[in-house]
Amino acid sequence: MANEVLVALDGSEKDGRAVAAALAVADLVNAHVDLVRVIPRVSDRVLNQAELVGLNRWQGGDRVEVEQQLARQATSLTTTAGRRIDWHVLEGASVSRLLVEAAECPDVQAIVMGTRGPTQVGLLVGSVADQVMRESPKAVVLVPPGAADLAGRPVRFERLLVPLDGSNLAAHSVDFLLSLPRTHALELVMLEVVASPHEVATAERRLRDLADRASSASVSAAQHVIVSDNTAKAIAGAVRELFVDMIAMSTRGLGGLRRLVLGSVAQSVVRAAETPILLLTPAMLAAAVLTPSKSALETAR
Repeated sequence: MANEVLVALDGSEKDGRAVAAALAVADLVNAHVDLVRVIPRVSDRVLNQAELVGLNRWQGGDRVEVEQQLARQATSLTTTAGRRIDWHVLEGASVSRLLVEAAECPDVQAIVMGTRGPTQVGLLVGSVADQVMRESPKAVVLVPPGAADLAGRPVRFERLLVPLDGSNLAAHSVDFLLSLPRTHALELVMLEVVASPHEVATAERRLRDLADRASSASVSAAQHVIVSDNTAKAIAGAVRELFVDMIAMSTRGLGGLRRLVLGSVAQSVVRAAETPILLLTPAMLAAAVLTPSKSALETAR
């Protein structure tokens, strides 16, 4: 079974930073990259008319152009990145549904997507990225406009900021990172933001326990506790001050499984981020609760 990282493209300026991040994620999970474009499905009526005049029913102009673009891009990336690059065109009305269905393949390890900037109603609300995060059975990596400098250059994700809050769901992000095939290449910067100085000692103990778990997996882990009443702002400041390559954090659900959404802190971090963000999605966390599996750390014990 070959690992793969899906990168969702749409032909816009977002594609460059998404591809760069996908190649870096592929290095972490020892995978190849699959470029995916979703186009509207051509109606049966149009396809049948094409057949009547002797045309190949699957060779509509838009599809051919997209396929040619992806083929050229895959060839170029294979040469420069030295990594296997595949590509696929999917047809349908719902981009998010098709991407989530593609991620259900056992080989897929993550979906990488570029995002647009925030709007007055808030980043991601109603967008393809938001829908994918709600439903994805695999990790989702978002690459915001603030990470535009990634496009077109080699990228490595080595120093990861891991925001934690003392919950089991947040700690699960550490286990996920420790289970990656190239986890030995990582340095984790574990951060907990507390509201009062009285909480610092307890937070430090929690982080030490997690750092010990990382150390047993031969992964370096630094620990930081910040006192602040604005968790999202503290995390954004830590990204700049601690010089991290990526944020890796879990999201939390509100309500039933079908209504899981990004927690308010995670959504605020996504809105302000200037680095890629690896999110353990609600569906992914729900699956871990329903069908617990041993992490690499548990297996090593």
